[in-house]
Formats: sequence, C-alpha cells, structure tokens
Amino acid sequence: MTVIAGTDVSAHRREDYLQAARIDLEPDNVLITLDLTPGIDVADWFMAALDHDRNGSLSMDEQRGYAGQVVSALELAIDERPLQPRLVSWSFPELAAFRRGEGTIRLRIQATPPSVSAGSHQLLFRNKHLAGHGAYLANALVPESARVAVTAQRRDSDQSELTIEYTVHPDSPGATGAWVLGSLAAAFLMVRFRRATAI
Repeated sequence: MTVIAGTDVSAHRREDYLQAARIDLEPDNVLITLDLTPGIDVADWFMAALDHDRNGSLSMDEQRGYAGQVVSALELAIDERPLQPRLVSWSFPELAAFRRGEGTIRLRIQATPPSVSAGSHQLLFRNKHLAGHGAYLANALVPESARVAVTAQRRDSDQSELTIEYTVHPDSPGATGAWVLGSLAAAFLMVRFRRATAI
C-alpha cells in the first residue's frame, strides 16, 4: 500500500480524535480505508459515546451503529456526481486500548461510480464526522490498475476535504488483439500437432 506524496503523521496529540483516510481509485471502484484513533484525553468521552449499555464492551450492534454514523457523514463525488458510500467491513479494538491511546477503529468503505470514460476526472472526498472536533488526514494511494494515474491532490486547511485529480486510460485494443491472435495461433498449432501425431 503506497501513499502518493501527501501528509502523514506518526503520532497525534492526546486531545485529538484522528481520522485518517486512504483512498484507492480504480476504473470502476473507489475503496476507502478510514482509521479512527481517539487520543488519551478524549478516550473516556469516546468510549461513553460507543458503549451505550455501559457494560464495558462493544456489541456488534454498537459497532455497526457507530460505523454507520461515520459513513453517513462522508461525502463522495466524481466530476460533481454524488456517489453512495457503503460500509464493507469494520474492526474495533478492546475498549482498554483507547485508554492507552492505542485503540484504532478501521472501516473499509466502498463506492461504485457510474461508468467513467477515458480522460481526466476529479474525485471529491469530504469527511464531516465530528466536524471541528477532530484531526483529519486524507491521501490517495498509488492505484493498482495501470489504467488509472493520480495527477494531483488538493486539500482544505484541516484535510477534512480532499480533491483527487486523476486520469483514466483506455483499454489497449492492441494488447487485446495480440492476445486473441496468440490464442488462435496456439490452437492452430495444437491441431496441426495432433494431426501429425495421428498420421
């Protein structure tokens, strides 16, 4: 997982609630990994907000409910066309890890854009979860697909908003044609070989 020239932080202040997003762009998919790490000074408040029944652990419903709140506060758009993010998976640490400043919630979020043509495009990511009360990071990953190239990233002052400029390259018809011709040639040679063997 490689982050394209962006801002990174190895530690955060005790009073911060760090929300770090990494965005992976593919021709037909957007995948966001969002790590949420409360500082020690806000850990008790944070745990109280999650542990509704105050039993000292987080049920699956409590985890899913909080993850849903976070996702509902995200905005995504490609070329000003809104996308609908959906929660794919989540993981929560033990509550005691939050008190040590080591607890990180990880959410994996996906959005399927409409058909994106070859050419230049923009993706807007905006995180409004606890706006004004968190520390934010947002970066694009180096795309795994050779068809996608990130060309620029623009952030607002607190990094709760990121605009990614990227280019989608067309499929290579030459490569596809070469693969088809190669397959046909291999099949032809196989038939010739079998005939020669049978004689």
